[in-house]
Amino acid sequence: MTSENKTLPGICCEVANCVHNNGHCCCTANGITVKNRMAILGEETMCETFEEA
Repeated sequence: MTSENKTLPGICCEVANCVHNNGHCCCTANGITVKNRMAILGEETMCETFEEA
């Protein structure tokens, strides 16, 4: 299995320009960190694992 095939179960990503997005809204990072503890909506969270493609 290549790293491109490994995804984090239950993690959906809509950020098209992240190197960890496999093009099918699945995250291929080894793990993620999400910040903004005060977020109420998903749109208010920020993935610290993001890397621009």
